[in-house]
Amino acid sequence: MKKTSRREFMTHAAVGAGAVWAANSMPAWGRAAQGQVQVAITPQLSTFGYAQVQLLDSPFRRQFDQNHDLYLHLNEDAMLKPFRKREGLPADGPDMGGWYDDADDFSAMDNFHAFIPGHSFGQYLSGLARAYAITGDKATQEKIDRLVRGYGATVDPAGKFYVDYRLPAYTFDKTCCGLIDAHEFAGNKDALDVLKRSTDAVLPHLPEKALSRPEQRARPHKDIAYTFDETYTLPENFFLAYRRSGDPRYKDLAVRFIEKEYFDPLAENQNVLPGEHAYSHVNALSSAMQSYLVLGDEKYLRAATNGFRMIQEQSFVTGGWGPNEAFVVPGSDELNQSLGLTHASFETPCGAYGHFKITRYLLRQTADSRYGDSMERVLYNTIGGAWPILPDGTSFYYSDYNNAGVKVHYKDKWPCCSGTFPQLAADYGISSYLQGKDGVYVNLFLPSVLSWTQNGTPAKLTQTTQYPRANTTQMVLQLAKPETFTTYVRIPGWTTPKTVVSVNGSKISQDVVPGKFLAVQRTWKDGDRIEVEFDMPMALEPIDTKTPGTVALLTGPTVLFAVNNPPDSITRKQLLAAAPLSQTSSDWIVKTDTRPVTMRPFSAIMNEEYRLYLQVNG
Repeated sequence: MKKTSRREFMTHAAVGAGAVWAANSMPAWGRAAQGQVQVAITPQLSTFGYAQVQLLDSPFRRQFDQNHDLYLHLNEDAMLKPFRKREGLPADGPDMGGWYDDADDFSAMDNFHAFIPGHSFGQYLSGLARAYAITGDKATQEKIDRLVRGYGATVDPAGKFYVDYRLPAYTFDKTCCGLIDAHEFAGNKDALDVLKRSTDAVLPHLPEKALSRPEQRARPHKDIAYTFDETYTLPENFFLAYRRSGDPRYKDLAVRFIEKEYFDPLAENQNVLPGEHAYSHVNALSSAMQSYLVLGDEKYLRAATNGFRMIQEQSFVTGGWGPNEAFVVPGSDELNQSLGLTHASFETPCGAYGHFKITRYLLRQTADSRYGDSMERVLYNTIGGAWPILPDGTSFYYSDYNNAGVKVHYKDKWPCCSGTFPQLAADYGISSYLQGKDGVYVNLFLPSVLSWTQNGTPAKLTQTTQYPRANTTQMVLQLAKPETFTTYVRIPGWTTPKTVVSVNGSKISQDVVPGKFLAVQRTWKDGDRIEVEFDMPMALEPIDTKTPGTVALLTGPTVLFAVNNPPDSITRKQLLAAAPLSQTSSDWIVKTDTRPVTMRPFSAIMNEEYRLYLQVNG
């Protein structure tokens, strides 16, 4: 395979973006299936195509570029080796290492090498497909085509790959996602046929229905790792396969694996989350949303809405959740206790990916800006501080909120978070803007360019900002001719009515209501400018209601971490009087009775020890 240089990669990306705009100009979800299947519910907001939103230079654009470049240059023989090896085919090339290998030395007690052979192949394929949709990079499309062809050659009807395989549903779910994305976003003509054969291969190795982890433990199993499978996440991608292919078998399979024992009590507002594996059960809420959209049963919307609210009720101030990858009891002190018991506070790339998905589903359905607020909290305080994946698969996994927290790489190479990170980074753009019947919604304040057609007129919105480090953002419209529509701007719930929104330098007359989208309706013309100046108050947020003296400090949406041993005596008043160190620094200084304390955003923390929550007096 010809190796593409970094310069060639960036050149292809820049040139190709315009080439795929037309193909991806319709809202994402089901472009290929349009007219082929009927769904019960059409959300009031839709996502734009991946190519319609181009991120400009920012840490989040750099995350996307780093992930795209890394996965574009992964050794393809290594990616395919577990599938070839388990099928008894020639398996040349190096081992990837870590979780990804096929070997016999895995131990659930002390060695996670070869935990789930080939587990994230589908996510790497999905991330590449979404990256191609954004950039139009031909080398990326060619790699996708080779991977689909190479993987397809390993699929046999008996599903030899899945014989004595620990987590068949877990890995197939990701493979399903990768193949439908390769077809949908990269135009691979063979992907749906490969998916059909892959489905035939895995079905003999799946249970008759979705099984919870306790149900799996109650059945005969070789060792505890065989009870970690996640059949309850299958419906989302089966429903998407149905919508994109028109094949009703995928709809039937999606219905088969809906976990009623999870969704039914959630729909009745019964909290069944405590003790469950956190990320996979957040991911399952996206299955609830697809169940609602395709089947039309409002029970699933209630389950997703209630479930997400229950997650927020037990979340850290960063928006992260699930210490030790498990949900806790809301209103208890378990979250507070975790600060002294674990360094595995939030499964960052996986958790952020699942969080973005469910908030995007709910935001599209409800147009409730609070889901954008939640997405923003996770963006700036968790994934925004994740270290890049290294070429050998060394990955950032947990955000650490321990009282003596530190950033570290995960002990095993190519873990689950190496699969969700490229998908998540590719989704930043489609999470930033949404389309309504009467205009566009500005959800995230990222440097970016949105291109769309409004009332038949080509339009662009260019957003320039250093938010949240700066408290302003500016949006400039380009229109071929004047058009009347509404631009909805998210006014975060953490701000105050002092936030100012101006059009062409004049403050608008409407009231600015925190926690709502502000609807700016007018006849827009080329060059019109929207400016927002956010009031960014300092705030303290307790970890839970039982321990109100354990608090975190925020400025606007940004959580500040103490990075030098804070003194034992600190007051609320002192924290709320924090001031920026300088205009060029991201640090803030809190003056105490003994010495100053440096506070720093998660994204600016490197190897220094830090502390998220502080004990306050008074």
